[in-house]
Amino acid sequence: MMARVFRNPHPDGSVPGGFRKSGLAIGCVTGLALVLSACITDTISVPPVEPQRVQIPGTGPRLEPGSQLEREHRRLVASFGGEYRSQKIQTQLNAISERLRLVSDRPSEQYRVIVLNSPSVNAFALPNGYVYLTRGLLALSNDTAEIASVIAHEIAHVTARHAMARAELESRSVLVSRVMSEVLDNPGAGQLMRDQSRVAFASFSRQQEIDADEMGVRAIAKAGFEAHGATRFLIALDRSSRMREEIAGGGKDDKTDILATHPQTPERIARALAVAREFGAPGIGEADRARWLQAVDGMTFGDDPTQGVVKGRQFFHPKLRFAMSAPEGFVLENTAQAVLGVTAGAREAFRLDSTRVDQGKSLAVLLAENPIESIGVTDIRELQINQLPAATGLAKGPDWTFRVFLIRSGDLVYRMIFAAQGMNAAQDQRFLEAAQSFRRMTDDEVREIQPQRIRLVTARTGDRAEDLVASHMAGISQALERFYVINGLGPEDILQPGTAYKVIGT
Repeated sequence: MMARVFRNPHPDGSVPGGFRKSGLAIGCVTGLALVLSACITDTISVPPVEPQRVQIPGTGPRLEPGSQLEREHRRLVASFGGEYRSQKIQTQLNAISERLRLVSDRPSEQYRVIVLNSPSVNAFALPNGYVYLTRGLLALSNDTAEIASVIAHEIAHVTARHAMARAELESRSVLVSRVMSEVLDNPGAGQLMRDQSRVAFASFSRQQEIDADEMGVRAIAKAGFEAHGATRFLIALDRSSRMREEIAGGGKDDKTDILATHPQTPERIARALAVAREFGAPGIGEADRARWLQAVDGMTFGDDPTQGVVKGRQFFHPKLRFAMSAPEGFVLENTAQAVLGVTAGAREAFRLDSTRVDQGKSLAVLLAENPIESIGVTDIRELQINQLPAATGLAKGPDWTFRVFLIRSGDLVYRMIFAAQGMNAAQDQRFLEAAQSFRRMTDDEVREIQPQRIRLVTARTGDRAEDLVASHMAGISQALERFYVINGLGPEDILQPGTAYKVIGT
């Protein structure tokens, strides 16, 4: 989370005020002018920084300065924390993408793989051949066949022109609904047409994902990688999704939403497995675990401390030198726009963002000028929080009530919004106590916050997962579950002596 201009939050899903429900969604990145072919998963992103490009050998795709694609590229890289630079990772990705290019339907096209500095698990592509992978996704992969399956999936989207097809379909549906509503003066018919086109668009996207999965499996097999790598990665993806949903306090919903843009992961696993079996049993083709693990050894895992760190219901920002604690029961996420939090069932929500404001401007006036969900803030009063000037007020809607705090620290003003359905006095008191936890960090606290990294540990005879976790992952939340997920293992798997496994350390 970093400083940005206050703006009225917009509703998103079932949670008001720009809050969104916590947890991993099997979906794609949207809202970038439909030029992205997104496909793996979408979780949270980390704060924007000025993007820098990784140059790879050879003649790669280019972005014309000032073009729409160039603007979308810059926005996308910034919204995912900039690029993550690692020469050994980049070398592996470049080699894999080159092998896949040569066996693709359009071998004359060039591809550029860019690693994004985000702990989310995500991958997507621009139509010009830019392929984006988050470091969170790299941490989930365990061999060259698995990561090749992701890149092949993205290349399939590019070669099949899926992004362009999506844009054309949506443009047609918008045009038809506008004609029905405006020209024929029949808004009801226009809404019906929009609903019908939404179902068609979602189905179209799901079929694109299935097609890209199948094309990707065939491509990695043709390039000499093990075809079953795709299945293994999709299983790891499903386990990661379930773990995040459990941490967020929400259960797994196994019902398929007809309007979901992606098929559920189990469906993708079954289809990928069926195609992989056409190329033989597991073990046929390259799946170099040692080479890939050496590439990600030392890679940053989780939040980048320069952009803020979530620890349970606490948030620390060593660069901006502040810390705060959310109320009991909240699960926090650090996103590009703000720190967000919700309770189980999304009955309460939280948002923390910031902006630079003229020091002469009163916090009370600033509160009054920034309504929440178009609801004016009233009952405004000024106070002090840990010797910092602050102001608070209420925005009361028909269903949700928002308790808003502004806190001035240096040249920044931090805004904390707490929301509850039918807020009562006890909830309001909890929110006040949480706001009062906002404080400046000490020099020692700033120094103590170090990035977590992927490390390799070789199992010895008799070692269990619990042993490696106890020795190398002390203090990591959900440590055993995370160990299983990042190593593609389950509780039933036995560690193999002499084999390297990923752990999370400093």
